[in-house]
Amino acid sequence: MAEIPSARHNRLAKNANGRYPLSMKRKTLAAALVTIPLAFTPAARCEEPQPPQLVTKRTLSDPKALAALQSAGTIVFQDDFEGKASLAKYFEIRGLKEGLAVLETEAAQANSGHGSIRFTAPANNGESSGAGATGWIGNDGLERAHLRYHIRFAADYDQGNLNHTGGSLAAVSGSDKWQAMGKAGIRPRGDDHFNSRFEPWCDWRKVKPPGYLFLYTYWMDMKKDPDGHYWGNMLAPEAADRFVPERGRWYCLEHMIRTNTPGKADGELAAWIDGKLYLHFTGIRWRSDARVLVKRFDLGVYVHQAAKDNTVWFDDVAISTGYIGPKPKPEK
Repeated sequence: MAEIPSARHNRLAKNANGRYPLSMKRKTLAAALVTIPLAFTPAARCEEPQPPQLVTKRTLSDPKALAALQSAGTIVFQDDFEGKASLAKYFEIRGLKEGLAVLETEAAQANSGHGSIRFTAPANNGESSGAGATGWIGNDGLERAHLRYHIRFAADYDQGNLNHTGGSLAAVSGSDKWQAMGKAGIRPRGDDHFNSRFEPWCDWRKVKPPGYLFLYTYWMDMKKDPDGHYWGNMLAPEAADRFVPERGRWYCLEHMIRTNTPGKADGELAAWIDGKLYLHFTGIRWRSDARVLVKRFDLGVYVHQAAKDNTVWFDDVAISTGYIGPKPKPEK
């Protein structure tokens, strides 16, 4: 099983907009004694929450399990950034007024068609900076959600050590589009929210930028950091299986959250790169309340200590209740 450290190195007090990862305080479960007439019978001791189980290789070796994981669903959102109408699909676009979020109109800058969106985290004297877009899936939410997008890191992308760049899915309990934003370092309770972002990390410059891909995740059973905070945990592959994207080329990234049955640790989390399964975790207790459903998504670039401009392009975004896969290239 891959180690699941808390991501103190990736912590985020607040992003360029004062919002992002999620969490809340943890309660320790203790054994109890149940009193019955004329006797005392100890109740079963509550088990310590188990970490998510990394089952990628097992799934890849089982055609039926892989087919089930990659079963198709219904597309509930899509955007190819082919015009200004795209901007109205997001309830927040960070950096639009400042020129840090820009619609591209040339095919050379697109994965498909002639449009894409460019986000830049500008140099900021070593302070944080970023840009991005956040969308609302709907008040009804999804039990299972897939977020698929194509992403390209600029040829000179170099975040230094820390960044939160990529796409995220977030579950919340209510209809407030801003619920749980600004909760970095706090663990979710289980009845409020959780989230996961597919992003890279360069491991303190041991890996060339932008770094290897992993899932930066907040949920009710996450691991505490030694400093006492609950920074997003790194759900990553074994070291030998880590993938480092090349700068300057397009990749299709997709990740999935399947919520658990309240009271059971039967939730899942998975990620694909260019249509190949990269990560699959099972045994996740995402929530304790069935009202916590996936309702929000985010695309963006955020750099903790911005010493230079860092730019990323996104294209061909889709959200579905099942596997999506890369957008087919048009025949020439």
